[in-house]
Amino acid sequence: MRRLLPLLLLAACNAPSPAFQGLSPARVSVGESVFEIRIRGRHAQAIRVSREWAPRMASVAPRAAAAIAGLSGCAAPRLWGDQAVMEAVLICTPGSRAARGVARPHACRAVPTQRRLTEMACQPVAGASGFSMKIELGASG
Repeated sequence: MRRLLPLLLLAACNAPSPAFQGLSPARVSVGESVFEIRIRGRHAQAIRVSREWAPRMASVAPRAAAAIAGLSGCAAPRLWGDQAVMEAVLICTPGSRAARGVARPHACRAVPTQRRLTEMACQPVAGASGFSMKIELGASG
């Protein structure tokens, strides 16, 4: 049993929160970060599955926002969470489907809050993308 416990804990590292369970993730690579993105309605969850040395929310959040926006085509102006798991509310417009799959750089800043989790305000910035984005859709089922 002692040998099994660490394995069970490790297997739960990229498990979604209860609101996103049962959804197949799409794997999105943005720069050096790889995220598993799940979208349910107007909410999205990004779980960073790449190994990075001492990532800071300020460096990971813009890539997570770009991954969520690129996959959904919608804006993800607010993210909250930590360096490993971030959630966002999506703001979609009638023309947002045209933005799917487009890698756009984002700038994020920390927002003061009373919550324990960090909240970031993000928005796309003009100019050429400084990173590449790759989307792998998960198997449905």
